[in-house]
Amino acid sequence: MMQNLIVIILIIVAVVAMVLGGWVSFADLDESSTITIHKDEVKKDTESALEKGESLLDDATQQSRDLIGQTKDSKTDKPATDSLKEQ
Repeated sequence: MMQNLIVIILIIVAVVAMVLGGWVSFADLDESSTITIHKDEVKKDTESALEKGESLLDDATQQSRDLIGQTKDSKTDKPATDSLKEQ
């Protein structure tokens, strides 16, 4: 019984988030009601999130490579370049 309540609450939260995000809208006409899913908004927001995710991943990869390079430099007694400060 508790699991059903949790699922219902999660569905309600998801629908509210989609309405607040502009993905879904409701209209009450004379004889009927409509629910509209704004596919262009969903697509635009998804593409934006993917681009930000790619950027974060690229930054993390570059910082990891820089740290690995610094570690190799310290093992060979060469001065490490501080590329993190350059960013």
